[in-house]
Amino acid sequence: MFNLMESKKFEDAVLYARVSSDDQQERETIGMQIEYGDKYADLYNINIKDYYKDDGVSGHSHSLEDRPDGKRLIEDAKAGKIKLVLIYNMKRLGRKARFILDAIYQLEQYGVAIRSMTEPFDTSTPTGRFIITLLAGQAEFDRDTLVETLWHGANRHARLGKWLGGIVPYGYRVDQEGFLEVNEDPLPGKEDLSEAGVIRLIYHLIADQKMTTIQVADYLNALSIPPSYAISKIKKKNRGKRKINTAGIWYPGRIGSVIRNTTYKGIHDYGKRSNRDREIIRREVVSIVSEEIWDRAQEVIRSNQLEATRNTKRPNLLRGLIKCGFCGHTYMGTAFSTGPRRTDGSVRKVKAYYVCNTKAGYKGSTWPKCQSKNVPSEWIEEVVWNECVNFILNPGDAIKELQNEMGNKRSQKEEYEKEIHLASKSIEEKEIGRQNILSLYRQKLITASDVEKQLQEIMDETINLEKRIKHLNQMIDEDRLVTTHFDSAEKLLLDFRSKIEGDLSFEIRRQIVKTLVKEIIVHTVLPPDGNPKKKKADIKVKFNFERPQDNSRTGARAAFLAMSPHSSSARALLIELRSIERKSRGHCLTGSICMWRFQDRRNGSTILSRDLLVRCEWRSRKL
Repeated sequence: MFNLMESKKFEDAVLYARVSSDDQQERETIGMQIEYGDKYADLYNINIKDYYKDDGVSGHSHSLEDRPDGKRLIEDAKAGKIKLVLIYNMKRLGRKARFILDAIYQLEQYGVAIRSMTEPFDTSTPTGRFIITLLAGQAEFDRDTLVETLWHGANRHARLGKWLGGIVPYGYRVDQEGFLEVNEDPLPGKEDLSEAGVIRLIYHLIADQKMTTIQVADYLNALSIPPSYAISKIKKKNRGKRKINTAGIWYPGRIGSVIRNTTYKGIHDYGKRSNRDREIIRREVVSIVSEEIWDRAQEVIRSNQLEATRNTKRPNLLRGLIKCGFCGHTYMGTAFSTGPRRTDGSVRKVKAYYVCNTKAGYKGSTWPKCQSKNVPSEWIEEVVWNECVNFILNPGDAIKELQNEMGNKRSQKEEYEKEIHLASKSIEEKEIGRQNILSLYRQKLITASDVEKQLQEIMDETINLEKRIKHLNQMIDEDRLVTTHFDSAEKLLLDFRSKIEGDLSFEIRRQIVKTLVKEIIVHTVLPPDGNPKKKKADIKVKFNFERPQDNSRTGARAAFLAMSPHSSSARALLIELRSIERKSRGHCLTGSICMWRFQDRRNGSTILSRDLLVRCEWRSRKL
């Protein structure tokens, strides 16, 4: 029922309209409010001087002054240009009682009255002001009830696996029924590559070729692969895609987000980004890559982060491989000054250690520093290197896994050749682009500076592509060399054995360690009396391949306690190793380690305890 007021009080008025969505249906609602207002004004002899329209602005999260035309309405009211504001209903001012009452209070401060065209109230009367308070509360209640209903409906559809809005992940699209499907449509200008193909290429470069996110971003940009679907002219027909153009290039952070996105392996968590406390719904979606390659990509990304050499002053052979058995964090390489302070101001001796990451700084009372033991770098590196040598000399059953790895290299050749074809085609396209730029310059359509800039970009991208092609050809040649010249993995290991007997560079040693060692766990053993100076470290090396299960042919497991004096106190390190029989030399390989660790540096003598000879069965037999 309309409020029949004396229209002669207000000769002029303005109309305020608002909707909370910018789709076609809501835009018709804006038009409906204006049409209704014009008829209302004709009926009551009101002259509408201006229309204030907030299209697609939420009334739940934005107050009147936070909306574009709402702010203009308040400014005009403050300037004395408005005496009466017409609204379709109370909900146009807001969906929260606080927003509605604040808007009315602000306008009344400037002598402006508010009239609803569909509700019986007028702020110019005491009764109207009372009714408006009730209606404001009712509007917020209706809104909360509607939201709750929508949330339950959304959760039901989410459990069915439907995509309920938001940016659709690159490589997917939404079908007519609302489910995600893999987008295999060719990209504009890339007939042999789709969005899903780009995702597979990214995972291949990270998981199989161990590239960094920076290298992948540079490579995709050199290939001129579009990072956003917004380059298509039909973008508005595709649900959930961006409605504005993005930067047009790939960034390392974007590559990292793609790698970490579980959607690509077929798992999507609905509601994890919600600001409210709600149920997280895990549902299965169609995958683009396998879970196995997704997991391998995570390992490569984690390894790249741990192995960053930006702040490393000393080359650490075991960088990123040592884990703390006490707290689970990674050990990092560092150095400490040892010995007493010198009065002459000269620098004390510096000794390198691997230290648990949580000991590096204060984490607060809720996260105390780790109590793990520091491990001397030179010592543990020599121990692990000797273990790697032992592994190469006696791989045991792991030879089968290495044989499978060689088979994988053969299967990767096809992927390499596809990538070479794609890069070569991009180089041809860049040459065409270069000729087009020169043609525009000859026609005086672009300036010389523009030509120079664009040609330089094309040249840089072409150089990167040529380097990539060269690298891929080298990888194919290396794999061909391995698969051709080595009939079996045993022969390949024989070649490795011949190399490790010579002088190796740090890079080669590092590559061998990374290939063989999965992780090194340092378990800190506290003494019964709790004295931190008597802590022991139990070092366990885990290889990427299974070690031999039967030790009867290669010697018994040797566990020994290594004591070496450091500074004023002795530090005990318990190492668990395998002794390997070498028939050619006739002695235990751990002998050199034992001798090195049991040497008393104070007098140069050698200590060989009876306990050691008993524990190391192979040495005890030979000695």
